[in-house]
Amino acid sequence: MAWKDLSLRFKLVLYIVVSVFLILSISSSIVISTVTSQEEQLAYDQSAKMAQSYANQFNADMKSNMAIARNIATTMGAIHDSSTREGANDIIKSILEDNPQLIGTYSGFEPDAFDGRDERYINTTAHDGTGRFLPYWNRIEGDIDVEPLVDYSTSDYYQLPKHTKQDVLTEPYFYQGALIVSYVSPIIENDEFIGIGGVDVGLDYVDNTVSSVKAFETGYLFMVSNTGVIISHPTNKDWISSKTLRDFDNPVFHEVAIDIEKGKNGHVDIVDPSNGKDVILFYEPISTGNYSILLSVPKDEIFAGVASLRSMLFTIYTFSIVFMGLMAYLIAASFTNRINGIVDEFRTISDSALEGDFNVRANTDVDIDFKKIPEGLNEVLDSLQDANRLRAEMEAVVNRSPVVVFKWKSQKNWPVEFVSRNISQFGYTQDEFTKGHITYADLVVPEDLGNVEQNLLEAINRGDKEFNYEYRIITRDREIKWVEERTFIGNFSANHSNKLQGIILDINERKKAEEALKKMEKIRIKEIHHRIKNNLQVVSGLLYLESLNFKSDEVMEAFKQSENRVRSIALIHEKLYHSENLTSLNLSDYVEDLVEHLINSYNVNEDAIEINLNVENLYLDMDSAVPLGIIINELTSNALQHAFIEGEEGEISIDFFKSAGQFILKVEDSGGAFPDDIDFKNTESLGLQLVSNLVSQIEGDIKLDTSDYRTCFRITFRDKEV
Repeated sequence: MAWKDLSLRFKLVLYIVVSVFLILSISSSIVISTVTSQEEQLAYDQSAKMAQSYANQFNADMKSNMAIARNIATTMGAIHDSSTREGANDIIKSILEDNPQLIGTYSGFEPDAFDGRDERYINTTAHDGTGRFLPYWNRIEGDIDVEPLVDYSTSDYYQLPKHTKQDVLTEPYFYQGALIVSYVSPIIENDEFIGIGGVDVGLDYVDNTVSSVKAFETGYLFMVSNTGVIISHPTNKDWISSKTLRDFDNPVFHEVAIDIEKGKNGHVDIVDPSNGKDVILFYEPISTGNYSILLSVPKDEIFAGVASLRSMLFTIYTFSIVFMGLMAYLIAASFTNRINGIVDEFRTISDSALEGDFNVRANTDVDIDFKKIPEGLNEVLDSLQDANRLRAEMEAVVNRSPVVVFKWKSQKNWPVEFVSRNISQFGYTQDEFTKGHITYADLVVPEDLGNVEQNLLEAINRGDKEFNYEYRIITRDREIKWVEERTFIGNFSANHSNKLQGIILDINERKKAEEALKKMEKIRIKEIHHRIKNNLQVVSGLLYLESLNFKSDEVMEAFKQSENRVRSIALIHEKLYHSENLTSLNLSDYVEDLVEHLINSYNVNEDAIEINLNVENLYLDMDSAVPLGIIINELTSNALQHAFIEGEEGEISIDFFKSAGQFILKVEDSGGAFPDDIDFKNTESLGLQLVSNLVSQIEGDIKLDTSDYRTCFRITFRDKEV
């Protein structure tokens, strides 16, 4: 179904719903994306802060334990050379008694470093076989007891502070079945290491504290050492001290272990090896000893609030779409109901108008928003009523006039869309054309049809706005009549369906009158040429008769030249009298007759003098033919009279042709070169003076060529060839 076939109500609902859908989709996507991103970041921050909080808590505990170790080291360093070993033992014991979180307190000195009397204390209480002061007070078995330190020559708790001269927190290790870590501080005197002071803390306390922490629903804490050794875990107790992060077959754990060694914090997405859940693992360093707290939280728990919020927003978005769709339908119905009423009224009015009734009017008692529609329609109906009345009046005028109005389709044979009723003057009816029984081309005389089509096409191609042409048509009675067509072409385009409109006017009587006038004019002109020719022949005869009264050769020659000049003009009128159009002269026939007359006039011996004519079949009008005939007469007569000695052989050539838009006349003889001492343009010879004047009259140019012992006059001029 095409878009235009859909109802307005459907289009309005569709426009509103689609617009709301797009707006809500974009805005909801932005809101959901922004809010969920914020919620996710908030969940990350909350979990990271939780891990950091516990890291800070354990860091405080570790700092406290390390402070006790430093206190023991400082006290022992201060009294070792002034107090008894028994007094020092009592101090170390009392510290253990005052700190129940500790499982051991101790001190250990280098040989003879305490008071220089190690030999006296060999294998006594708190001393081993070396006699060194090594008291280790502990409650591993439950009650507080003392024993000498062991493995001090190899263990980290003694060797690391000795070599680094810095506080040390050892890696977890087992001692007498207890997993402990040692906080040790070196005793330095005069920049020399002389012993240690330290405390031991059982990791059961750390594990119990860490394991009791719950994050979200099933999230948990655990702790690892600087090297990644697990020192607490809420469920997998067998991993404690026996498993490191690098033992898990997952490269992400390896990266976490590296960060912990460097004292960095962070979080990673990973599968928890203890429960197989997708979790986010947060790790936060404990600055004292570079231990780290790790918080494992399942993703679905940390983002539970985000999912809930997203679901709620989506529900609101869906409800908004449904609500706006309903509102769109109600709004569209409100508009379309009113519009449908107006459309129904329009349909009634249009049906009446098609039947010729323009008196029906639209109801203007409607809402103000639509009031201009029926008012505008009524104005249109008023205009149509006026136009219809005017059209009827104009149609009556046209149908009473001799002018036939046509509207053609620009197609083959010009099918007619409209023709005025007065086509009946040619014996045809409107229906014959409008129903396609006859096309306009059927009216045109076949001999004229091609010219009409060609001239119309040329007018269209030139971009003419109008086409005026006269041609013949055939009436119903098979009578041939002349008509004049005047067609408005307008903005014609070959790519569109164009229509031509115009009129045809019966000009048959005018054509008859014009033909009669042409015949009369032709007869009149022929009569004029005939009378001029006869009069000129009379003049020529009189000149000849008058010349008989003179004996002087010079006078007789003058009369003969005048006679020939008159004869050349008379010959032109004779040729025009016998021509078809009475206005143009075929120069080829004329020159041939003129030369023949001159040969007879001068008694030329044709065996001695050869005359060659090369004259193209060109037509000239009277204004050029008369002076050109006299010029040919003068130049040819001059050659016949003066070019050749009596009895001498020779030739005369007369050429006339057209080249590059110019007419060219050449009169040439072989009787020797024209005398150099005579200027032919300024001579006393009447003939040459006449030639120069006549060349100027036809706006031509004359040149003389005397090369090769010949005389050649070349005349060029422009004229409209007939």
